[in-house]
Amino acid sequence: MIETADTEIPSSEPKASEMERLEDMAREEIRKDQTLVPRRRVFLIFRVGDFDQVRDFCAMAKEIEPHLDFIDFALKVHFKNENAAYVRHCIRKRMEASSMVVVFVGKTTQDCEWVNWEIREGLKMKKNMIAVKLSDEPSLRVPKVLREHRIKPLPCSRDEIRRVIRENAEKLMRF
Repeated sequence: MIETADTEIPSSEPKASEMERLEDMAREEIRKDQTLVPRRRVFLIFRVGDFDQVRDFCAMAKEIEPHLDFIDFALKVHFKNENAAYVRHCIRKRMEASSMVVVFVGKTTQDCEWVNWEIREGLKMKKNMIAVKLSDEPSLRVPKVLREHRIKPLPCSRDEIRRVIRENAEKLMRF
């Protein structure tokens, strides 16, 4: 025969009063969350070689508007690769979930088939789109699809970025 002691083994489960207190705290936090500013998703289009400049832009933009989430699909896959159809599908899904598209115009942007395709997709989806120059070089060539749709690239300056973010804040709130 086995005898057991009458001593109570401490439980890791909270007691009823503690559970009620925790539930009250959770309810209070949920009420607070309703006043949070929503995240804003911005889809980025750029050449992989321009990644460092794009990263600097994103850091500057997040200082201005911390609720921005940047979505990029930095592609190292050739446009006519066997996986291209799947990649295009993934890009569309991410772009659909964004409220704005930013196209970065660098030295070789106009030569990239992916960039041109992504711009066209954003336009088909009627996304709010802006273009930003990555330098002030006069030799910088704007992709044809941007010129056709009269999207003029903006200079990459702190004041210009602040202005564009503030002007487009309402549009960014859609998602």
